[in-house]
Amino acid sequence: MTTDHVQQSYEKVLQYWRVLVRNWWRISVGAFSCLLLLTLAISKLPSQYEATTTILVDPQQVPEKYVSAAVNSDPSQRLNTLTQQILSRTRLQDIMRKFKLYSDSKGKVSEEELVQVMRDHIHIQVKQGSGAQLSTFTISFESPIPNVAADVANELASSFIRWNIDSREQQVEGTQAFLSSELQDAKRNLEDQENRLRLFKMSHLGETPDQTAANLQALATLRAAMQANLDSYNRSEQEKLLLTRLPESAAPVGVPAVSLSKRSRVEAEKRQAESDLERLRQSYSERYPDVVRLKHRLEELTAELQSLPPDPTGDEDHAPEVSSTSVRLEIIDKEEKRLKGEQTKLQSQMSAYQAKLDATPLREQQLVELTRNYDVSKQHYQTLLDKSFNIEMAASLEEKQKAERFTVLDAAQVPEKPVKPKRKALLLLAGLFSLAFPCTLVIGREMLMARISTEAELKAMVPKGARIIALIPRIETVADRRGKMFVALSAVFTSALLCASILWLVWRMRPLL
Repeated sequence: MTTDHVQQSYEKVLQYWRVLVRNWWRISVGAFSCLLLLTLAISKLPSQYEATTTILVDPQQVPEKYVSAAVNSDPSQRLNTLTQQILSRTRLQDIMRKFKLYSDSKGKVSEEELVQVMRDHIHIQVKQGSGAQLSTFTISFESPIPNVAADVANELASSFIRWNIDSREQQVEGTQAFLSSELQDAKRNLEDQENRLRLFKMSHLGETPDQTAANLQALATLRAAMQANLDSYNRSEQEKLLLTRLPESAAPVGVPAVSLSKRSRVEAEKRQAESDLERLRQSYSERYPDVVRLKHRLEELTAELQSLPPDPTGDEDHAPEVSSTSVRLEIIDKEEKRLKGEQTKLQSQMSAYQAKLDATPLREQQLVELTRNYDVSKQHYQTLLDKSFNIEMAASLEEKQKAERFTVLDAAQVPEKPVKPKRKALLLLAGLFSLAFPCTLVIGREMLMARISTEAELKAMVPKGARIIALIPRIETVADRRGKMFVALSAVFTSALLCASILWLVWRMRPLL
């Protein structure tokens, strides 16, 4: 059964081949005719020309370690944003009006459909560089007119460059305005914090922690002065006690009562002060409080002596007689009054310094809060100031075209050959179709005709057991042979004519291929 099936298939193929050979003239004329019609149709197809502009993404010319870029967005995202802006309806309608695109379709289709058609004719291809940044991207436009395709492609490239510059400038200006506003607010806040800190320090002088050491030193000095004052007062009391207990007659023998004037009393007090000063210098330095006090007292006594008139040289019997003990007691009383006044003053000063020291912990807590707010405001202001300086330099880069920018690497040229349709591929498909179509028609015609062509068909039609005893060959007459010759010559001539026509059309289409 399998052998019979293979035999039948083989005979069927041979049958089809004989049919094709027998009808070669029909196939030849039909194939060339079909190919001529298809070639003519392909030549009449509207051509679409494509012009391409290459745009280079030129990186920032100044290293970012010196000047940071003002626009740090991803170029791919920015390109997508620019694409949406460029391919907007308004922008595309402006380009259509400028170059009179699709003028033959206006009135037949809506504006929205024309805009969509133009979008379909625009192709943007991004090419990545060695890193994550863009290297180049191309903008292509298709049009049936070569010049228009090149002009529109260059116009789109110019729009991309212009919109990129405008977008970067707007972003820089917006950033500058925002930073300027924030900087002014930060400056006002910092000035407010400075004023609060200054007023706090002015209103609490001597109570801040940084003045604690000075307060302690001043308090120690005052205590030393108070102690020296008490020592001097005690010595004066002891001397006074000794003088008041001694009788008047206990004065040194041979020392009569003397009559002393005011000048004499001042001179006596000065001599006593000089004596005390000399005694103190033997034990203390010049900065010791009692030494300083006695030096100041000597200056006062010297000035007082210079202001008093000299004693009269006349009779001294008229001057009142005053003993040296009384004079010394009077001097001691004045000294004690002065020491008490000084004690009161020192006590007041010590109380003031002690109050400042007692208030230091509270002022320290208040000052910490004020200082913290001031430091935060100062740091915030300095950060904004640095960013403001950086954005000013970045804006200068944008103005001088030193930042990242788009530049035209290759401008669009007028295309010489169309990109659509692919006529070479269409001609190849047309040739295959032109050969297959007439062969299919001939074989189909043969199959539809009700006649027996092979011995196998005959055996299938007769009853089993019937025998084929003879084959009657086809008898051709001279007229038949002449007819075949005429048909063959006509087919060859027609095929040659059709082939020449096809070659002529292909030659005419050569610039479009």
